[in-house]
Amino acid sequence: MSFQPQPVYGPPGYYAAPPAPPRRRTLGAVSMGIALGVFLLSVVASAYIGTSAGPLMHRTSSSSFTVDSSQLSQAQLAAFAPVAILMGAQMIFGTVLGILALVLGIIAVATKRGRAFGVVGIAVAAAAPVLSFIVYTVTLAATAPHA
Repeated sequence: MSFQPQPVYGPPGYYAAPPAPPRRRTLGAVSMGIALGVFLLSVVASAYIGTSAGPLMHRTSSSSFTVDSSQLSQAQLAAFAPVAILMGAQMIFGTVLGILALVLGIIAVATKRGRAFGVVGIAVAAAAPVLSFIVYTVTLAATAPHA
């Protein structure tokens, strides 16, 4: 038996994989669009609700407000009904769409599908409820009758 050396082969032929196509930035842009829409509509709704509800409020202390519906006339109650519906719609739709914008923004950032837009979407969606509450409180305090 004669021993024959095996031929030396080089490493298997590797080929350069085609470059991955750039990921679309649509998801981040959608997140940012929803967040900006919720932000703008929520601030406008908060200002409207605050100015509409302010005249019906009574100051109980320097920083607290209350409304006693037994002291309101039927006309005041009827005028406040659409404002109450808007307030409920703002809470429901603002919450659902704000959470949607947050989730889409997080996914966009994690998967690099519009990372910059996703970061803006996350920041705006997180800031919207805070700023809306501030706008509501300021407009309510500005339009409430002084004791």
